[in-house]
Amino acid sequence: MIREIRRQNRALPEAEAREILARAEHGVLATVGTDGWPYAVPLNHVLIDNAIYAHCARKGHKLDNIAHEARVSYCAVAKATVSPAGFTCHYESAILYGRAELVADEEERVRVLRLLTERFSDPGAEDFENHFAEHMRLHGRGAAMIRIEIEHITGKAHRSASAA
Repeated sequence: MIREIRRQNRALPEAEAREILARAEHGVLATVGTDGWPYAVPLNHVLIDNAIYAHCARKGHKLDNIAHEARVSYCAVAKATVSPAGFTCHYESAILYGRAELVADEEERVRVLRLLTERFSDPGAEDFENHFAEHMRLHGRGAAMIRIEIEHITGKAHRSASAA
């Protein structure tokens, strides 16, 4: 069951939640295993249209959990600054709910691996193409790609007075 944000004064419009998700450098994926235990793992991601993508090994805990239960949650924080004097934290976050699956199409997997690589490196660097090609040659086959279609997304922020 997806609940309403309790602090409505901190709720953000969906478009702003997507913008936070797009610029956040990482997030935490939450899954549920066959034993009912939750499992949360930090990941880098890239937002493309109405889905986020993250890479991983071809076998592991999160893939086992996704095979059991495709419904997942993902939380990303774009900014967080502790304000000791105010006994608070200023932040911008997005939480999404969706269904995760392993990307089966090889063309899509390679295309998204490239977009993810470009996001966290310098695609304009003189030697980027050579480094990317070599990395794919050495590690590309071992990298799986997870797609999470966004079914619901919320955003929340507590901004400092100077950032408002």
